[in-house]
Amino acid sequence: MPRAAALRTLVVGLAAVIAGFGSYVLLIFVSQGTSTADYADFAVFWSLTVTVGLGFFYPVEQETARSIAGVSDGRGGLVRFVFLCAFVIAVATGLVALLLLTPAAGGYLGSGGLVLALVLSFFGYAVQFPVRGMMSGSRRTTSYSAIIALEGALRVVLPAIILAAGIAGSFSFALVVPVAAAVSVLPAVLSRDRSWLAFDRIRTGLYAGRLARLIVAALSIQLILNSGTLIARFVGGESGAALTGQILVCITIARIPVFGYQVLQILYLPRLAREWQLHQLSAARRTVLVAVGVSVAAGVAIVVGMVLLGPWVIGLLFGADRVLSEGGIALVSLGVAVFLIALIMSDGTLAMGRHTVVIRSWVIAAAAAVAPVLVIADPLLRVTSPLIVGSSVALIQLGASMVQAMKSERDVTSRDAVTS
Repeated sequence: MPRAAALRTLVVGLAAVIAGFGSYVLLIFVSQGTSTADYADFAVFWSLTVTVGLGFFYPVEQETARSIAGVSDGRGGLVRFVFLCAFVIAVATGLVALLLLTPAAGGYLGSGGLVLALVLSFFGYAVQFPVRGMMSGSRRTTSYSAIIALEGALRVVLPAIILAAGIAGSFSFALVVPVAAAVSVLPAVLSRDRSWLAFDRIRTGLYAGRLARLIVAALSIQLILNSGTLIARFVGGESGAALTGQILVCITIARIPVFGYQVLQILYLPRLAREWQLHQLSAARRTVLVAVGVSVAAGVAIVVGMVLLGPWVIGLLFGADRVLSEGGIALVSLGVAVFLIALIMSDGTLAMGRHTVVIRSWVIAAAAAVAPVLVIADPLLRVTSPLIVGSSVALIQLGASMVQAMKSERDVTSRDAVTS
């Protein structure tokens, strides 16, 4: 990797670490400043905002960054359309969120204040993710990293102020999410360099179509990953409130390796894509095998580590009442482990250009994850099995697709060698 590229990777990686640290600190502070019932409300809010943020708005960043290609003409057609798309998504998801205020929702989110914070977070994302996409696509690594790092820092500072001020309740902590998202872009927006606002016009239909495909896949992934907390809310009563918070905390700790992979993703996906495009089959196969091998080892470490150390770590950081049962910890960590392997398979399939396979696999997986919720009565199994089932279904499909792609490429290479 060239020195400049390595430096950019390091800068983005450090910013991502700060962002991840901020999210964990926020959840810890909320745990210290709320009751069991209040923390359950926040857990649902957090899972919903993460699901919508990464399921709807992160694809805006991805497609925007891909569409820019470093060409500008001063007309700003891309910027206007991207923000329009993000605003439309914010309005649509916000209107759906308002349904949580109706009697039919049965107080799913706990209070109207949390619904308001949820809607505000969507509009915060509608500002943040398009700007991140502009920064990423135009290779403004410093500005992009500053947005991510500043959001993470605000998620530490603001809840610390809330705790110090003695403000009770989950609503004040929930407001940290939209405030941090919106404020994080101010340095980039207020900068004297406005060249990033003048990117070439794009084919709006093509952009919207690709964005829709990305959203379908990303939303399916997030629904599977966050299913435990969202489903636990339906258990009801004090046990349901306790279980909701415990599931969130457990999956938050267990998914640390997933976060680590997302930081290092830039080292894997571009490399495999380059080897695949150059028809370097042996190198591509080796890259995939190493990535999968590391993910399997990480998966085993997740399960073993969580079973042995999970209760102690959770109790230390979040409190003894947030500790899930040993069986629950094992089930959650198993689901996260399978999810990590499936995610690496998914990125590998994407690097090979099989976008349709990736979308189809995760959509089918999300649909399959619904089945155990409908047929299992035990509360713990009901909230933990969707992640295991959904990730397993995705893993099987994506693994089969990668094997098929490798075999097809080998056959083509063999025929070309014979004819030449």
